[in-house]
Amino acid sequence: MLIVNFSLGCALLSTRRLGDNRGWFQINFSVRELQEAGLSFDHVEQLNHSYTEHAGVVRGLNYQADPYAQAKVVSCIAGAVYSVGVDITPSSETFGQWCGFQLTPENHQCMYVPRGYAHGFVTLSEKTELQYLTDNVYSHDHAKSIRYDDPNLAIDWTMGGVVRLRPDILSEKNRQAPLLRDAL
Repeated sequence: MLIVNFSLGCALLSTRRLGDNRGWFQINFSVRELQEAGLSFDHVEQLNHSYTEHAGVVRGLNYQADPYAQAKVVSCIAGAVYSVGVDITPSSETFGQWCGFQLTPENHQCMYVPRGYAHGFVTLSEKTELQYLTDNVYSHDHAKSIRYDDPNLAIDWTMGGVVRLRPDILSEKNRQAPLLRDAL
């Protein structure tokens, strides 16, 4: 696993793929390699899998409050997404700033999202599936959200017009989410 791009505490990870006449083998995740790169992730607690039927659907911005905060490694196994991390640690120099990466099965990349960040994504194609490795368990009582369309964050979910958003397809949790300034 190689770090292709490091941005605001998040990292775009490129996986190694070895191929032969049978197909290929790929290492998507290595705790040791993340730690050697200075990224905090010491074990896998959960593997989560999500499926989204339509293009243009936003999921997030979601996070787990302490003591259930999570670091994540997110990979797209079908379809395509624009994956976004937002620094929500008030004491951070980059508080309220965001970064985003396009993830597809074809580009063989994953996104590392550290603790203290909210994560969300918009689907760029139909029938999109993501897998998330997390370093802490999910707690329904600690699951929080921030509005994806918070004007102070100004996230370009359309990627400059590449995708048409479907705000009619939001979870109730994301629909009712507060702005960042009201969330913490």
